[in-house]
Amino acid sequence: MIAKKEIAQLPVLTVKAQGRDQYIGRIQMYRETLVLDVYDARRVICPEGEEKTAEIQFRWVCDKKNYYVYRFLTGTWTDCGLNYVIHGLAWYSSSLPIKLDEASKTIAETFLEDCKDRMMHCYSMKQIDRLNALEEYIRNKRRDRYEQNRSARISARQKLRKALPKDWERWLKTNVYEDKRYLFYNARSRRSGTCAYCGNAVALDGKQRHNGMGKCPACGSRIQYKAVGKTPEIKDSKQCIYLQKTSEGFLTRYVYTEKISGPRGEYYKSHDAVQATYNGKKTWYDYCMFSMISGKEYWDDRRPADMAAWKAEGYLYTRNVRQVLKDTVFRYAPLPQWMKHEKRPIPFCDFMCMYEEAPCLEFFIKAGLYRLTREYVERRELWPGRGPVEILGINRQRIRRLIQMDGGIAALKWLRYEEEKSVSLQDDVVLWLQENRLYPDRCESILVRMKSVLRMVNYMKKQKIEPADIVTTWTDYLRMAESEGMDITDDIVLFPKDLKMRHDQLVELAERRNDEKRMEGYADLDCRIRERLPEASKYYWENERYMIVPAAKCRELMEEGRTLHHCVGRDDHYMKKMAEGRSWILFLRKKEAPDRPYYTIEVDMQRDEIIQWYSAFDRRPDAVEIKKVLNTFRRNIERKSAAIRIQVPAAV
Repeated sequence: MIAKKEIAQLPVLTVKAQGRDQYIGRIQMYRETLVLDVYDARRVICPEGEEKTAEIQFRWVCDKKNYYVYRFLTGTWTDCGLNYVIHGLAWYSSSLPIKLDEASKTIAETFLEDCKDRMMHCYSMKQIDRLNALEEYIRNKRRDRYEQNRSARISARQKLRKALPKDWERWLKTNVYEDKRYLFYNARSRRSGTCAYCGNAVALDGKQRHNGMGKCPACGSRIQYKAVGKTPEIKDSKQCIYLQKTSEGFLTRYVYTEKISGPRGEYYKSHDAVQATYNGKKTWYDYCMFSMISGKEYWDDRRPADMAAWKAEGYLYTRNVRQVLKDTVFRYAPLPQWMKHEKRPIPFCDFMCMYEEAPCLEFFIKAGLYRLTREYVERRELWPGRGPVEILGINRQRIRRLIQMDGGIAALKWLRYEEEKSVSLQDDVVLWLQENRLYPDRCESILVRMKSVLRMVNYMKKQKIEPADIVTTWTDYLRMAESEGMDITDDIVLFPKDLKMRHDQLVELAERRNDEKRMEGYADLDCRIRERLPEASKYYWENERYMIVPAAKCRELMEEGRTLHHCVGRDDHYMKKMAEGRSWILFLRKKEAPDRPYYTIEVDMQRDEIIQWYSAFDRRPDAVEIKKVLNTFRRNIERKSAAIRIQVPAAV
């Protein structure tokens, strides 16, 4: 074993450099360990024939079985190699730029004497490169040992896994896939069919439709109709969780299950996808993978790329949970009760990770706060306090209300708001706010002005905007209204009949005001554009459905860009090109709505070619038709240009 503490305290030799070398190495032996001190000579600058002291960078030690690097700057040991310390890479193709003196070379030769059999391919190299090759050999051996030990640990964990319980398929049928039951019927006669769930042949009335819902006449199950001619069989898959007790802890087996349903009945497939092994202190995750080379499955403790989004959740098999968790810290976790109520995948891993730090989870489930439990676990919340009143932050009466409405975090925050502000909120109001993901802090700017949650909710229900977006729109509207000098305490201002319309009007008003300020700087451009407008008159064009009109001033470009949400009027780029006669902006309109912007076109005035044409948000609706229109327009321009060229000599 390498004596790291003693080697780190070995004295550092003084090494002189002439400024021509990159790194200088000095070797000494400490017992049976080779100690290589490497000095950085790259920054040594001195006149010809003189020498300066080089600064030591690191110390590399090796005993033919292990190697380590000691960094003097940080005073730490690491197992990164010579190449990594010098080049920043674990492997480098060229020779190491370390210069050894004759004494160091002799020590290295003696040290490497019995390593010939291991490195015959590199024995003709320089001593420093042979030391680097020895390091690579040790690293490969170390990696092989690590992989062997890792594979042995994975195999040992897999041997703990036993067969699934005998009632596994019955549990899947009655608890997991109870919402996936099908009745396959004859698509021609529609008078007979077979329930895949109960396996009975049944007579039908002929009114059923493919994918329609109904009730099996034999077993009474809610089923979905499937026409045999359209769907020969149905495959459904879900992830389930099975806990298995071990001598030190328990296994959490995430089992991928599949149900295949057809006219002949249904059957199930199950195989373990992920296994979590818990020994009372630590958890190891193993993943079932498929080898494309051998065509067989194998287990690995490194998560594969195709499982990056995998979630440690599923339907929990609850019939043995209490026995498995009996002697662990999770013995009081009411998981069966939670699973029985949820009837959907539960975030099992997140729950188990938080259980010790959040004992309130036990109270949440036993009290019937199932929604709060899920949200608390999924968000990784951690609330301080002892007892329900301190943890939830509300009194016992409001806790009972929260339990009755099965409220989540949003409902809890509104009950806290009710207690803090000494107001009264009805349960249906709280539930509406919860379902629409509205929290008191989001609505704070509105409630400061209104001070009535009920009025706020009643107003929100009347608006056409989605409740999740209405708070932002309403807040922006009130801010703009206040900046315009409106009395926002007046209900007429505070509660506009159409919030979205009033919001957009104020936005347009602000944009027009900004446009007026911008127009003050565009007076010269407007004048130059008007001078060139006769040159652009040749771009006037129309047919039965469309018309193309050249822009005549800067304001038109600004309004066009604002309406269609593109960049034509965002700055003076296109205005300058028009003033210089390089290109011109044209407006394509439908004759049925000549004042409504539809397409914006840029045409090169020198070549009379269309440069670009876009509609709202830089899109191209009805692109095929508009392209034909533009081709006709372009040919019309060519004819006009040819006529002008012919008339010019005659005029002269």
